[in-house]
Amino acid sequence: MVNYEVEGMTCGHCKKTVENVFAEIGKEATANLDDKSVTVKETLTEAELNQLRERLSEDGYSLGNIK
Repeated sequence: MVNYEVEGMTCGHCKKTVENVFAEIGKEATANLDDKSVTVKETLTEAELNQLRERLSEDGYSLGNIK
């Protein structure tokens, strides 16, 4: 399991939105509001990270580095 920082999540709706964005590219993810992080099963590739960062920024979130 790998955890990535996520900025901008404040509620359950935010958590679900982040998880859904990961699902859009076929990645099962669990967002954690308390830790401001998202957990995936494996390390993401640079291409996946760039795609997720761009998509998440459209919704007001920012995906950071491995936590």
